[in-house]
Amino acid sequence: MCASKYTVFQVLLIEYPQHYVKMLIFGPEMKKVLISTLLILFSWSSYSFCQDTAATATWFPKGNLYPTIRLDYRESQIYGSVYAMYASNQWQNRVFGNFSVGLRSNIIRWHHAPKRASELGFELSVFPQFIFNDPFGQLETSLFDVEFKIGLHYQYRLDHWRFRGRLYHISAHLGDDYLFRNGIDAFIDNPRIYEVVDFSVAWVASHWQIYATSGIIIHSAYERKPFLGQTGVQFVYPIGKKNWLRWVSGVNVNIEQEQDFRPGIRISGGIGMGKKGRFPVTIMADYYNGYMPYSLYNNILIQWIGATMWFSPFRTD
Repeated sequence: MCASKYTVFQVLLIEYPQHYVKMLIFGPEMKKVLISTLLILFSWSSYSFCQDTAATATWFPKGNLYPTIRLDYRESQIYGSVYAMYASNQWQNRVFGNFSVGLRSNIIRWHHAPKRASELGFELSVFPQFIFNDPFGQLETSLFDVEFKIGLHYQYRLDHWRFRGRLYHISAHLGDDYLFRNGIDAFIDNPRIYEVVDFSVAWVASHWQIYATSGIIIHSAYERKPFLGQTGVQFVYPIGKKNWLRWVSGVNVNIEQEQDFRPGIRISGGIGMGKKGRFPVTIMADYYNGYMPYSLYNNILIQWIGATMWFSPFRTD
């Protein structure tokens, strides 16, 4: 058995902080965009707050006004997935392990009315992916890819409706293990380094969440078609009279102009455990069909089938 050069903890504690420190220090254009956007959003929100004499403000509120899109691979949340992979018209003798450690938090929330509020916040995430070659033989583990996400969001609630605007940066980087074992010693164009502005709307009822997102890539390190889209539905229903156990399912569809709008479809179903909004654990069977959602290899059609576990250590609503 060959051990991976990196562990998840090394990625989180070493690679992730170093990457963003370098980006913020040596990437002045990105820093200017983030700072300018933050100032614009804060100024506009403060003006709206001042015009509403009945509004109150809360600093560093718990939860989010916009629901967590659980089946979005790039949502800032905590999960781990294990998948068998089908590609090139055959099942591959490898298993994919996809992980996410992300935080979606808010700086300030304005309460305008009992069912109307807005908030300004940020998102930070790291998405490492591991490949387990020959899982039933001489297992070999490689860090395949690590993606990073940092961004700002403005979220608004109006009764059952939720709205969200975001500006965020995404960058993907092949792992050293993968580069070494595949003899990659030359620079490769990376189409997954870009900044996105998007707008989302969701309708939230007692058991249903229906959502849609439209976005555009405003800057890319390499030539890339700009339009992005997403839609889906999430369903949660209590099991019997228990308030700590519930059925959970959902469908998520992503499209990108770069991939000729060929949909990437993810379908999941399982159970959630724990009181709603309080440290819930969700385990679901999971299926994906579409282009590789991670890494710079974004033109490879795959199918994944496996399971995913989500853990929410912070209040989510």
